[in-house]
Amino acid sequence: MTTISRREWVKGMALATLGTVAFYDLSAQSKQANAASWKPRAWSAEQDQLLSDWVGIIIPESAIPGAVSLGVPVFVKTMLDDCYDPAAQATFRKVLDGFKTSLESYVKKPWSQASQAEKEQFLFVMAHGNLGADAQKAMSTLKGLTIQGYTSSEEIMVNHFHYVMAPGYFNGCASVKKS
Repeated sequence: MTTISRREWVKGMALATLGTVAFYDLSAQSKQANAASWKPRAWSAEQDQLLSDWVGIIIPESAIPGAVSLGVPVFVKTMLDDCYDPAAQATFRKVLDGFKTSLESYVKKPWSQASQAEKEQFLFVMAHGNLGADAQKAMSTLKGLTIQGYTSSEEIMVNHFHYVMAPGYFNGCASVKKS
């Protein structure tokens, strides 16, 4: 059995540490190069309008602002582009692109002539999987993101949930009452 001096052991540990740091640095650089090449697909004007319509049907305008006026469609688009894998994005866009024709065949009317109740009923049918698994998954994703974006908006958090950013105010000039 051979013995190792403290100096040789420290030297070996230093080299191992430097090698590990260099390896992770090189692997991180290759991941950044792959991430820099990725760009989200652009949304067409028709897809933007359909997404706004979907979100507006899920949480419509009333006495309190609806989802569209609070900017939830922008939140949904950002979440879909940044947080979902390309396959899920493609499936969602496929369902979104076929939405008008599916609704028109369901209610036997053009999109512009369908009532709010008919559109809500159609989304209910989509959510229950009567139009396929892709439509059900897209509807589930859309409902979840719409509710998340709506309930986390400043208007709803402050005015309806009475959220205070930093509760427990300090008033340094308050007089002390003796009991």
